[in-house]
Amino acid sequence: MKKVFILSAISLFSLAVASCDDNDDYQQITDVYATKIDSVQIPMDTMTLGVTQEMKVYSTFTKSCEGIYSYDYQYTNDSVRTVANYAYKTNDLCGNGTYVDGSLINFKPIKLGTYTFKFFAGKDGAGANTFLEKKVVVE
Repeated sequence: MKKVFILSAISLFSLAVASCDDNDDYQQITDVYATKIDSVQIPMDTMTLGVTQEMKVYSTFTKSCEGIYSYDYQYTNDSVRTVANYAYKTNDLCGNGTYVDGSLINFKPIKLGTYTFKFFAGKDGAGANTFLEKKVVVE
């Protein structure tokens, strides 16, 4: 019984010491924000109802401290879609230069007609959102 008590005490002591170890040697995300979409690749500007196509949406990031986090795809109404890339920023020092990364978005139309895609392109001088607009016709 004495050995069980001693082993339990040693285990608890080890756990307490390990849980107090402050290890800040890893990246931490400090911010997530909508980032400007630089370019968009839409393979087909005319497509058939029920067919899915993959759109590629690209943004530019600073090396070593930024990257793609996710994207937001909103249905404004039946035929308008608003898309934004979200970036993360870490507590690492930023490197020299930039790189391009992005999101893949699957689009499968649910009705015939023209769909308008509005891709977030940043803010203008007055602080208003600006958009790249692309149209896809579904026949």
